[in-house]
Amino acid sequence: MKYLLFFVLFFTSVSSFSQEDWVKKEGTITEITIHSGRKTRETAVVKFNLEDGTEQLGSVELFRIPFIGSMKSVGDTVAINYNKKNPILLETVFGKFLSSYGMYILIFLGIIFSIKPFLTKKAQSADK
Repeated sequence: MKYLLFFVLFFTSVSSFSQEDWVKKEGTITEITIHSGRKTRETAVVKFNLEDGTEQLGSVELFRIPFIGSMKSVGDTVAINYNKKNPILLETVFGKFLSSYGMYILIFLGIIFSIKPFLTKKAQSADK
């Protein structure tokens, strides 16, 4: 019963986030800037058209693979989401997915990788 309650609470929390007015569009990368520090980041200036057809520029952080960098270059198209009320706020579709579900994916992977040590410990204690 407690496991059923846990799963119900877990999956309802995923769907209970407030939904804002985000619009999905394709944009063209016009400039990429690399920011160095403790953590190296790459941001891109993206040119895209709003729903009414006006051209807009915005900055978005690119997904970056350590030691390799991002797989995007100037002139590439990228799928973005912009806020309808404030079109300067941008995020990539992949970045939105990671920010929304990344913690749940890490928890799930932690549970999966934790099962094997518990099962082997249980099997060893049963053999004794």
